[in-house]
Amino acid sequence: MNIRAGLKRLMLGPEEQPIPVLGRNDRCWCGSGKKYKCCHQSTDDRKRAAQRSGSNGGSSGGIF
Repeated sequence: MNIRAGLKRLMLGPEEQPIPVLGRNDRCWCGSGKKYKCCHQSTDDRKRAAQRSGSNGGSSGGIF
């Protein structure tokens, strides 16, 4: 790691890993050997929903 990357990590925090997009019947990305639908699909769906709702442009939906 060079100085620039170290400072970037210090200022911005650690980078979030992208959520992999897999088919329901593919093997899970975590390496457990289970199918994705039985292992991590529900948690990944919740993460994606939270990211979508958090990045809705800052609109509060009120009158003001």
